Amino acid sequence: MPLKVAPARIACLDLNLQKTKMQMGVQVLVTDPRELEKIRQREADVTKELIEKLLKAGANVVLTSKRIDNMALKYFVEAGAIAVRRVCKEDLRHVAKATGATVVSTFADMEGEETFDSTLLGHANEVVEERIADDDVIMIKGTKNTSALTH
Repeated sequence: MPLKVAPARIACLDLNLQKTKMQMGVQVLVTDPRELEKIRQREADVTKELIEKLLKAGANVVLTSKRIDNMALKYFVEAGAIAVRRVCKEDLRHVAKATGATVVSTFADMEGEETFDSTLLGHANEVVEERIADDDVIMIKGTKNTSALTH
């Protein structure tokens, strides 16, 4: 994953970016083992499609308060984007306020389709991962609102 992205277009998410699994209690009767593999492949494709929508909208930094699995991280690495998982919700709100981003908890729109619009992205001059003492820190520099914050 890159250590620096400039200029940064930041997506703030409050959702999981991991392989989708069927809800508890859902039963699927499969008579052909190949059908089971198709179901598993579709579960993986759903997450890939969400990531593609983020990247197509222009996001090159993705912050989420939930999880990102290794398969999803691979897509971000290939695109040269920074992805950070398990960001504290309070920090996510502060980043959104500072960069002009909107915290997104679902990709669903009013028509039931899954979309992600570039107007939801925040902007900063650069996002850098730096090592300070024993910690790796994500620094967002040159934000829309100039107030600083640390955590």
